[in-house]
Amino acid sequence: MDVLKYTANAYLKNIKMVSFFSLPFLLAVLIPLLAPTPTYVALGGTFLRTGSMYVDLTGLDVAVIVLSFLVSLFLVSFAIVAINLLIKSQRTFTNIRTEVLEGIEKYTLTVFWLYLTAFIIGLIAILIGYEYGISTWFSPLVALLLSLPLFYAPTAIVIDEQRPLVAMRTSLFMIMRRMEMFLLWIAIGIAALSLLDIMFILLHGYVPYARYIVLIVNALLILPFLIMMQVQIYLTKYTILT
Repeated sequence: MDVLKYTANAYLKNIKMVSFFSLPFLLAVLIPLLAPTPTYVALGGTFLRTGSMYVDLTGLDVAVIVLSFLVSLFLVSFAIVAINLLIKSQRTFTNIRTEVLEGIEKYTLTVFWLYLTAFIIGLIAILIGYEYGISTWFSPLVALLLSLPLFYAPTAIVIDEQRPLVAMRTSLFMIMRRMEMFLLWIAIGIAALSLLDIMFILLHGYVPYARYIVLIVNALLILPFLIMMQVQIYLTKYTILT
């Protein structure tokens, strides 16, 4: 309950700044807008139909998707780092010093390369699973194994200035140590995204571009709250702050 209280208070107190930092999430809207045929929206995210990659995609579509993905991933990494620094400064009652602000670029690049590496590994797993007809279980398994060490890794990189491999080990340690909070985060995330998705599905016939509006709401409201909750859970490792 303390984690939820800290998250809600920090979110409401800094809603303008957090919304500003969350603007990069909106770049995800560019993908279905510019290359709509092989993509679809579900649970507030944009997904590519891998079965349509060789049929529906032109060279321009591929270039747009790859460029949009790389730019989005970099700016999303920046947003995550900025939100982490914001919570760190408030929970530790310190100001964000000049040297910390100058370190945003370093943190952002580290998180970006970490996410990009994980994405490439996941993409290879998808292609292998598709090639050998085991994608129904192989790809989700690889995605799960990748997501666990990445869950708290960006926060560990920003809060404790850990190297990527150490941060990934810390993430696994935090999941095991605070399993109930990890499951609570998942439950809140699934519930929020599902309810939002259902609401806009029902409004699809009445609200123009509802499938894109849900991405905007998800980017500016849901994702920032979940990221802030991640940071608050991570900070429980310091008992003096709990």
